[in-house]
Amino acid sequence: MPSIVSDSIVLILIFTIAFWGGVQLSSQAIEKILYISIVSSIAIVIITYFLGSFITTEKRNKDKQQVIRVSLKTQIKYIAPLIVGFISGFLLKISLPFNALIDYELYVLAFIIGIAVGKDLNKKILRRISNIAISSILIVIVGGIISSIILFIIGIRPYNLALSISLGSGWYSYTGPIVAKYYGPIYGVIGFLVNFLREQLTFSLLPFLLRTRSSPIGAIAVGGATSMDVTLGFYIDVLGNEYGVGALISGVIITLIVPVILPIILIL
Repeated sequence: MPSIVSDSIVLILIFTIAFWGGVQLSSQAIEKILYISIVSSIAIVIITYFLGSFITTEKRNKDKQQVIRVSLKTQIKYIAPLIVGFISGFLLKISLPFNALIDYELYVLAFIIGIAVGKDLNKKILRRISNIAISSILIVIVGGIISSIILFIIGIRPYNLALSISLGSGWYSYTGPIVAKYYGPIYGVIGFLVNFLREQLTFSLLPFLLRTRSSPIGAIAVGGATSMDVTLGFYIDVLGNEYGVGALISGVIITLIVPVILPIILIL
């Protein structure tokens, strides 16, 4: 029952956030904003994911890479509310208290997930979880630095702006406003969308990537700061409780780091 409830909350969250993203999108400079945002977010996801494939964990077999199979049904399940929500928000432009709605949805999700993972914890698992969290945080940072070069090449300049957006780690509600403060509303929207799409691509691309080349650490790193809340249910569903707790710890630490490093990078 907890897994069914958490799965339902995750799908509602995806729809709510996608709807909010559609409402925020302005027709002004829409082509440029969408092009830069989509290319940037895809580059960040792919680079970060495959960097993670070079890190192994105790949970993997020493001689054989762990294979995680994700069904097409699961892939469609997570991408459908994204598409429907985004199109609905863009067409309807209904102003709702999105922050409050998402907060309440996250409270319910956190409670249900806490029940699900709490019963499976022990000392041995906690040691492995620490390795998972540390490894994924390292990949988030390195992946963000490498990805920022791509962002700079496709037109997000100067370089510190590209770096700040790529290190936003999926925290769009913080990255967008802080970028707008230093570089204006257009880049603020791009900062928002790049990290918003990164979060959404976690749901839509990771099932495909996991089927192509199994990389649990890379998968968690792609979620970045969102792995502590919005994408946490997804990780538990796809990777299991142990990796889910590792994702939670990783997301909490990244959430603490991002507000410290982004303003420093932006004033350079």
